[in-house]
Amino acid sequence: MKGEWVYNKSYFSSTDCNRIIASALELPEEDPGMGYANDAYSSDFRRSKLRWLYQEDQRFSWIFDEFWKIATNFNRDWFKFNLHTLPPLQFTEYDESYLCEYKSHQDVFWINPTDRHRKLSLVLQLTDPTTYEGGDLVLEHLNEYPDPQEIRAQGTVVAFPSFVYHKLTPVTRGKRYSLIGWFEGNKFV
Repeated sequence: MKGEWVYNKSYFSSTDCNRIIASALELPEEDPGMGYANDAYSSDFRRSKLRWLYQEDQRFSWIFDEFWKIATNFNRDWFKFNLHTLPPLQFTEYDESYLCEYKSHQDVFWINPTDRHRKLSLVLQLTDPTTYEGGDLVLEHLNEYPDPQEIRAQGTVVAFPSFVYHKLTPVTRGKRYSLIGWFEGNKFV
């Protein structure tokens, strides 16, 4: 692995981002459930709303194609993971009205019944950053960090190994939307 993260600023146009938001908001909303914190489950760990995008839905198949293209290039140049699966994408809404945030966590589930792990996390910033405050994606415990303003740009895609700790700071004004994909491969050994 040559790096701990990589991003492509404004990879998706604002038109594409707004199209994704409009289509995703037509889907049924879900509560993300409880997050694990301090050896106890706590609803304070993660406050957001989410919807799931499936590749079989014609409105979203093009996004899966783009995510695979991006991940393939990033992975070839930076991470060198064995990747073979992209499950449904998570469209996440963080709104000031419910004091949203997602505290420090990893995306990989180390103990699971399947034969694969999440290996590469891809986050697409869908919202114009001038329309909200807070809501920063923060990668933790690294040697170097991406420029926070660069990765807030609408349409920017950030990739990092799923075992990297990260968080989303509270949105204090407005609403932030993002789209997350977790590329999976054979379990880490």
